[in-house]
Amino acid sequence: MGVTLRQLAHEMDRLAQPRTVRVSELIIWHRWGSGAHRSCREMARRHSASTSVAIRFLSYNTYLLKAKLKLPDPFMDVELAAKPEIEDRARELGRILRTDYDLACLYEIMEHEQKSHILEAWGGSPPNHIFGGRLSSLLTISPRFPIVRHARHTFARKGKSYDIDFGLTSCTVSLDSDFYAEKGVLLTEVRTPFGSIEIYSTHLMFGGGLPEAVQDALNVIPGAHMTPSNPDERLQIELQQIDELIAFYNEKHHPRNVALVCGDFNIDASDQAKYDLICQRFEAVGMRDAWAEGPFQNEPLGGQTARNDDGEGSPQEKNFDNVCVPLVGSFGDLYCDDTQKTTSSSDHVGRFDLLFVQDPDTDHGCNLDIARVRRRGFQRQNKSQSFLSNLLQGFLSDHLGLDTTLFVSQKHT
Repeated sequence: MGVTLRQLAHEMDRLAQPRTVRVSELIIWHRWGSGAHRSCREMARRHSASTSVAIRFLSYNTYLLKAKLKLPDPFMDVELAAKPEIEDRARELGRILRTDYDLACLYEIMEHEQKSHILEAWGGSPPNHIFGGRLSSLLTISPRFPIVRHARHTFARKGKSYDIDFGLTSCTVSLDSDFYAEKGVLLTEVRTPFGSIEIYSTHLMFGGGLPEAVQDALNVIPGAHMTPSNPDERLQIELQQIDELIAFYNEKHHPRNVALVCGDFNIDASDQAKYDLICQRFEAVGMRDAWAEGPFQNEPLGGQTARNDDGEGSPQEKNFDNVCVPLVGSFGDLYCDDTQKTTSSSDHVGRFDLLFVQDPDTDHGCNLDIARVRRRGFQRQNKSQSFLSNLLQGFLSDHLGLDTTLFVSQKHT
């Protein structure tokens, strides 16, 4: 066969402890379209260097927030304070991306400055990349494969808003900071020798986020009494943004390409009722959650991807101990054991980061198989005294990344 069953198993779940693997398990771990021939030979062909490519993939909220928001006249613009050690962390992330990944979708990058710090790792020869633009939060980097098409959609619904009439003029304002951003969806089509994949990356609204002084200034207007969106209002806006994402996908998708949707949804998918609302929308276009609905065993109510960094009313979490049980022997970094339950009780953590993958289709020009999706912590390696004295930033972000390998292979004829 050329590739042993153990080698196939390692590629599909590279952090698992070595063990006996059954053919039936390996078949389940691969994605089969209607009429596909399920065999050891076909699996080996999908991992052969002559008929396939392996793409190390990361979806990651970077915690690199720094932004200047323009408010309508007569209000002054607002500057959101930079997160701690933002330049150092951006550069560290760039170095990791250069060595560990072939394709990365990144979020919470609002300014060109943070994008540039990440790309410094490639020196004078920056990799293929698409930035969604200022305040979009979206950056996709593809060092190994060309980006042959890209497009962007900015959400029409951004937050809870109020129309204010000044007599001679009027304006629309919000106490949700994302209302003034340019969040949306970024389509990036990446071409491999064996077919193309479409990645739709997104970062949905969070709500709130304006400094208290700015909120007070906006509420000076008599009778305004404005408030940020509450949790129920926020969820409805986020679901409307998913509907916009899917409409954009339906408009832009090429049937020969296999499509993925990834991002920070800011909806807790470990809450079954909320998760059902998300899944119903993606199931309607033939997409499934690669972490929760794939063939690998996970704890459905676990999988949280964020620690409580700045949410009020809950203890601040300096690490991921409450949302991630460390996986034994995971290459010197923090990877999570998804078969184990977690213990966080904070309302500000959740499984916010998701990866949806299109089901196999006869129109597709290639196969796409997906290794086990792992949550990765990106523990910082700098051992300087200043690092040791700042335990809050022992990790690159307040989110865990979604780490996997995409296997794009030539269709069997």
